[in-house]
Amino acid sequence: MKNTWLKLILLIVGCIIVALPDSNERLFSMSEDHGPSLQDAVGVVLILVAYVWLMVDVWIRREKLLSYSNSRIFKAGLFVVGLAYGLIIASVMNDYKSWWIAGIAFITLIHGLIFYIAFK
Repeated sequence: MKNTWLKLILLIVGCIIVALPDSNERLFSMSEDHGPSLQDAVGVVLILVAYVWLMVDVWIRREKLLSYSNSRIFKAGLFVVGLAYGLIIASVMNDYKSWWIAGIAFITLIHGLIFYIAFK
């Protein structure tokens, strides 16, 4: 797992940039309350670079994950991922105040399990 610290730093810096207050000048609007600024876009790009880099490492180790492909846990995980992305998209597009937090929590849990299995 080469460059682990670099990937982690990219993720953390990207999250910090997204969390910082901005001028509220949106590049585009997804809803009345949501839309990324240029600052948010830079943070998201850093996060996506680190995420894709991690996913390439997971893909290289996919044999460990495939051993679980017929289990109930795997199928439940797919359901939870679909539910989580649905919560995130619905809450952002329709301005539901806090439902995106539950979606992010589910996604983080599933990704944590994937990374644990792939890298153990």
